[in-house]
Amino acid sequence: MLHVFTIILDYAAFCSIILVTGIVVKVLYNLYLHPLRHYPGPRLWAATRLTWTCSMQSGNFHRHLRDLHDRYGPVVRIAPDELSYTDARAWKDIYGNRNIFKNRIWAGQEEATHPLSIVSTDEATHVRNRRALMGAFTEHAVIEHAPILESLVDTMIQNFKQDAIKNQGRIIVNISDWLNFLAFDISGALSFGESFGSVKQGYAHPWVEISCSFGKGIAMMASINYFRPLDKLMKYVIPAKVLEKMQYHKQLVHEKLMQRLAMEHKAKSQDFVGSIMAYNEEKGEVKIPMDEVEANMTVLIFAGSETTATAMVSIFMQLLKNPERMERVQKEIRDAFATEEDIKIANLSHLDYLTAVIEEGIRLGPPAAVGQPRVTPKEGEMIAGKWVPGNTYLAVNQFPTFRSATNFTNPDSFIPERFLPSSPYPNDKIASFEPFLLGRHKCVGQKLAWAEMRITLARILYAFDIKATVPPGDFGDQRTFIFWEKKKLDIELRPREECL
Repeated sequence: MLHVFTIILDYAAFCSIILVTGIVVKVLYNLYLHPLRHYPGPRLWAATRLTWTCSMQSGNFHRHLRDLHDRYGPVVRIAPDELSYTDARAWKDIYGNRNIFKNRIWAGQEEATHPLSIVSTDEATHVRNRRALMGAFTEHAVIEHAPILESLVDTMIQNFKQDAIKNQGRIIVNISDWLNFLAFDISGALSFGESFGSVKQGYAHPWVEISCSFGKGIAMMASINYFRPLDKLMKYVIPAKVLEKMQYHKQLVHEKLMQRLAMEHKAKSQDFVGSIMAYNEEKGEVKIPMDEVEANMTVLIFAGSETTATAMVSIFMQLLKNPERMERVQKEIRDAFATEEDIKIANLSHLDYLTAVIEEGIRLGPPAAVGQPRVTPKEGEMIAGKWVPGNTYLAVNQFPTFRSATNFTNPDSFIPERFLPSSPYPNDKIASFEPFLLGRHKCVGQKLAWAEMRITLARILYAFDIKATVPPGDFGDQRTFIFWEKKKLDIELRPREECL
């Protein structure tokens, strides 16, 4: 028996030596022989993917990237096989290049077991779903959606006013929560034909709470998938509560979709479901099967709401920290409209300073702070003037790019004027600012997002005098797990007399 035990110990020791030797050899290869060894970056990040993983799971990946770019320059090696860029040229070289595709590691396991959607890494599937959904995001469709957006925004404004009247002409609200309620209700209305009632009721639908963990799930999946075969164990380590939420989410999507399909008055609507159904009808066959319709609704309900709400929270945070710019944008809006009722989506695009405020707010708090890396073809590609070997992961990460002093003067300051024709900083590299991406994966909902942000900000800024209850911090100090973990943002609203 002792002899057997000794053999087992010897075998375990031998396996340990082999494992450690393998790790050491791999680390040495990554540092001194890997094709990316000449790219700048910290050795600890270049040696192993574990450093990247720890940073991603900490929620501080975006800040770590900024620090690395500030130290090493516009291209940094952030993993043995990955490069991060802040160079404006990389936008076109990566996202405008049809030879560079989405990497399959981030969503590999998910796509192997779930229906595909518009965010699929398979290009043919992405194109098919994108074409099916385009009808919901055209300018004509946004005009159709406008009354829905305007009505939900008006409901929120009226709630604020009524509560203020009850409270001696003032009210304190957590604007971060309310903007989430609003964006989620809009996504619900355009996905399933009716809102979730969060704005009307003044509290979150359970789905809003689930969205907070949605990004964490993506970040966790992306991290584990780099360490195969550990990814096969994921389904065994997911907490029971998370599995329950996933099942609830799946069931709710199915129920809401069935309700939407049964709405006869929505048969010709250009909402998300209507656009897909019209596409199938136009093609004379089922191009997007029902399981993919559900998968698309799952994506849009979160991506369409969380990103827009995040952008507006960032904008409000910057305005609260810069009262002189708050005053300027309020003056522009109030001078442009005689009454609140005159403020419509159709007549807001000409407000240049409001547009600049939105752009600058997004620059400082980009909803997509870090990007899903693309991967170079096996023969390699030229990126930002330098050859990159094949099978290299690369991305332009928005937070470090938009906060880079090589791209923007006073990069941490809120200066909307930089986006005006008479910019005080003509040497700013505005070409580095691509919050909606570019190329074939450019955000399909850009026009809708602009409409939502403009009408929401214009209505609030017109109707209320606003101030912070406590000095806001830097939006970038919050954590991000693909989606931002937004903190409470209390503001005081005082309705203007002419708006009561």
